[in-house]
Amino acid sequence: MHLLRCGCNLRFLLFLQGFHNWTLNPFHMMGVAGILGGALLCAIHGATVENTLFEDGEQANTFKAFEPTQEEETYSMVTANRFWSQIFGIAFSNKRWLHFFMLFVPVMGLWTSSIGIIGLALNLRAYDFVSQEIRAAEDPEFETFYTKNILLNEGLH
Repeated sequence: MHLLRCGCNLRFLLFLQGFHNWTLNPFHMMGVAGILGGALLCAIHGATVENTLFEDGEQANTFKAFEPTQEEETYSMVTANRFWSQIFGIAFSNKRWLHFFMLFVPVMGLWTSSIGIIGLALNLRAYDFVSQEIRAAEDPEFETFYTKNILLNEGLH
């Protein structure tokens, strides 16, 4: 059953790419940038937190004994801010803004990608970089998956 689902998903993705050139869709590109950007932000954040954890007198960091109700900070935002300011010249000065941004980037990526899928479902091609049908109509030598399918379907009739 799982193999059937994988096959159907792959067929659907090949259909999207073949008929709509989904990888050149700007909404798809924004979606990929959002998801990968969010993953990069989370990885950078995790590494920064891990390297700025406070340690107690026994050389054990406070993360091992973290309690949600504790008042003191677990890691040093000042140290992290100073580090990223030296590296990039800019850093988040507020933890809440940082965590909001880490959530905002991938969510916006998903939303832009879903807007692109809705556009494909409604056959809106105005935002495509190059519409293959128009280019194929102008140049008979221009062969795409789309034009090959037209020829194959004509051969079946």
